[in-house]
Amino acid sequence: MRATDTARLREHLPVAAWPPVEAWLREHPVQVRVVRDRRSKLGDYRSAHAGHPARVTVNAGLNPYAFLVTLVHEFAHHMAFTKHRRSDPHGSEWRAEYKRLMQPFLSLAVLPPDVLTALLLHLCKAPASSCADPLLMRALHRHDPEPALRLEQLPERALFHYHTGIYVKGPRLRKRFRCECLSNRRIYLMDPLLEVRTHDPALVARAS
Repeated sequence: MRATDTARLREHLPVAAWPPVEAWLREHPVQVRVVRDRRSKLGDYRSAHAGHPARVTVNAGLNPYAFLVTLVHEFAHHMAFTKHRRSDPHGSEWRAEYKRLMQPFLSLAVLPPDVLTALLLHLCKAPASSCADPLLMRALHRHDPEPALRLEQLPERALFHYHTGIYVKGPRLRKRFRCECLSNRRIYLMDPLLEVRTHDPALVARAS
């Protein structure tokens, strides 16, 4: 069984966030692993099984504030599972634990003002995931060391790459953009905060 690499974990967190995280880990037998970035998720939780402890993973490429929010999100899954065993993954039990576990970090000593403000609003709304809250995600992205180009930053009709496809950005329909994939001519409704690529220097300059 591999123990949590506390030194590596600490490197990925805001300095002032470490004491509450360390105290939580001393109290709860959860293995936390910092892993390579995954496109499909920022972190995940697996309950204890077959003699193995509960496990949390968080993507290594997240900035310290996004890393902390993701870590607390996954800690909340562990606490909800420990207390209730059978519960909706992002139901009322999880939301209550998420809010409770986040309290020690709601300070300017831990978070910059824009992230703190967005996080306080996020906790009032308590959506199922930080990824589902565009206000919080925009605040977190502003602190990336190398900010990525986001779909919402491109003008309509701009060409962009996403995964292996090339798309044309269309109009916004409520919360998503209507985009056409040029390889199969299918229409996709795409999240405004998707990380995209373009070969047009003018668009990159305009978005930065």
